[in-house]
Amino acid sequence: MNKYKKWYEQIIENAKRPRECYTESHHIVPKSVGGNNEPENLVNLTAREHFVCHWLLTKIYADGEEHWKMLNALRIMKAENKSQQRYDTPITSRVYEKLKIEYSMLQSERIKGQNNPMFGEKFFRSEEGRQKHKVAITGSKNGAKKPDARQKIAESKLGKKRAPFTATWLENLSKSRIGEGNGMYGKSHSEDTKQKQREKALGRKQSEDTKKKIGEAAKGSKREKKLCPHCNQLVAVNGYARWHEDNCKHK
Repeated sequence: MNKYKKWYEQIIENAKRPRECYTESHHIVPKSVGGNNEPENLVNLTAREHFVCHWLLTKIYADGEEHWKMLNALRIMKAENKSQQRYDTPITSRVYEKLKIEYSMLQSERIKGQNNPMFGEKFFRSEEGRQKHKVAITGSKNGAKKPDARQKIAESKLGKKRAPFTATWLENLSKSRIGEGNGMYGKSHSEDTKQKQREKALGRKQSEDTKKKIGEAAKGSKREKKLCPHCNQLVAVNGYARWHEDNCKHK
């Protein structure tokens, strides 16, 4: 028995005594290596003991796939969870940083070359691949579109306002979409795509609620206007290019 396993078993044995403090349930034999949810495989640990035990498991299972699984389990110990009180000290942070780097390197190796499920295939570039992906995230298969998920998202954002964008941020965003930074730079939609866009937009109607919201949002604001040189009319800029200047019927 190596020292890490000995320390691990000492913590587990010590945790079996009654205690009156915050604890977290821990699988003595991790589920990822064959453990189960039976009472004899569960023990209640303090947050600190829980972290230390997961750190010791990375030493006990020191090689191969099992080592990666233990690193992954320790990595997510730092995840935020309102029902848990994670132990957080400079020692924990230092150990966590070291193991996070090791995990990152192993993860990179795991998905490199032929281990990558996309290796050798242009899955999303083929029509078959795009259709399979579309079906996989359509309707009830899309987790974010399920009623309960949508409700949770709505509740999490209720009453929260995003900080206004700074002038620098807006300027950088604009620059990033100019020239080659624009996704459609040097490209044009095919006639088939244009036809699909027309059919999708044809007959589209906004609900009365949507119209009301748009009206309230625009209330009190003034749209910039431009003077058309051909019909001599002041026209709102959002429709100017489409119906006036070079497209003006009085040209």
